[in-house]
Amino acid sequence: MDNFVVGNGIVLDGMNTFVENGAVFISDGKIEKIGSFEKSRFPDVDFIDVGGRLIMPGFLNPHHHLYSSLAVGLAPACDVDNFVNLLKSLWWKLDASLDEESVYVSAMVGIIDSVKHGVTAIFDHHASMNFVRGSLNTISKAFEIAGIKGLLCFETSDRMGIADAERHIEENIDFFERHRNNRNIKGAFGMHANFTLSEETLNKISDRKPEDMPIHIHCGEDLYDFQYCREFGYSGPVDRLDRYELIDDKSILAHAIHLSERDYDIIGEKRPIVVSNPESNANNRVGKIDRDRIKNFILGTDGMSGDMIATLRSFYLLHGGIDEDFSEMQKSFFAQRYLVQRKFFSETGEFREGMDADVVVVDYVPATEISPENVMGHLIFGAKSSKAYLTISNGKIIYQDGKITFIDEDDFIAEARKIAKKLWERYSSQPAIQF
Repeated sequence: MDNFVVGNGIVLDGMNTFVENGAVFISDGKIEKIGSFEKSRFPDVDFIDVGGRLIMPGFLNPHHHLYSSLAVGLAPACDVDNFVNLLKSLWWKLDASLDEESVYVSAMVGIIDSVKHGVTAIFDHHASMNFVRGSLNTISKAFEIAGIKGLLCFETSDRMGIADAERHIEENIDFFERHRNNRNIKGAFGMHANFTLSEETLNKISDRKPEDMPIHIHCGEDLYDFQYCREFGYSGPVDRLDRYELIDDKSILAHAIHLSERDYDIIGEKRPIVVSNPESNANNRVGKIDRDRIKNFILGTDGMSGDMIATLRSFYLLHGGIDEDFSEMQKSFFAQRYLVQRKFFSETGEFREGMDADVVVVDYVPATEISPENVMGHLIFGAKSSKAYLTISNGKIIYQDGKITFIDEDDFIAEARKIAKKLWERYSSQPAIQF
């Protein structure tokens, strides 16, 4: 269907659009019109009746690790007593075990999960240390098949040796240049974290990264990252990156927990994109973002899931709970997210005529009154972790009636299990990464 109406639902974007008995008219991949259910029901256009559910702009996951999708059920190789040892005994072993086949399947499994939860754009932070060159193209194929938007990068790191980081640098820059003019797939410069990047490698990145290429990095996630930067004479992890001229308003800083006063000042001055990942932070016991110091941030999952509503609920429960200011949460979940999306995909964000038709219908019918003022309460306590009822990307229906439309999911998952088994076997024989 090139032209159709999604209606008989509550149309909202957390900003200026709220139509309680509304509809969205989609034409040639764009939002043609937003209005009341009755006025938008054109007799000659296909109509999808959503039965009173919430019709919202598609969700963004601004910090994901799709390569972790085949790690569900996988245990660390040994007991872990701190964050760095967890990386060595699980995640670095996993990413060293990935090959081209498992990279593609991991990406597709993660995308399917995300689409089922209404995500239409993902900023993915990838690592596969023994399959570097061509890895981002492999991932992009899964995005193209699904028809969703992606900002992709490879996490540059010295953990396999300074010489090996050269391949990471090349992969990032090559992918970015090849996708400059792509509407749906773009590149960023991925960096793991300060503590796995030497001064030599940071110099190379600073010298060779195109000026308009944004970075995407774990920044101050664990105290070790902060202490590492201090040992080199920097105030903190943001200060170190800024000294190499790597911080601007499109830089993506995931976590931003363990920071110095100077780090906070730089964030205030240069306004990078800060992504808080509440479920991952809790799982890894690394702490919480200081919301008194960082007012503008958005929510990501750090590979924990593709469910942004569940992430919102976790943020509420793990932070202020009953003391939370819903207006501040609404700003982060809606307004701030739209600003970030438009930095990379200019025709996405809140509902407006002419914008890309990236739409999610949340599988939730409110049993109580809903208004612009209590939307967050409905998402956190009503929708909770509901899957989508309908997901539309660029005007194409990619999930409907519990079924993915762009791939035979049953056949794919059966094949994915075989590939995951081979990956786990390689993982079992892969020694822990010593760094």
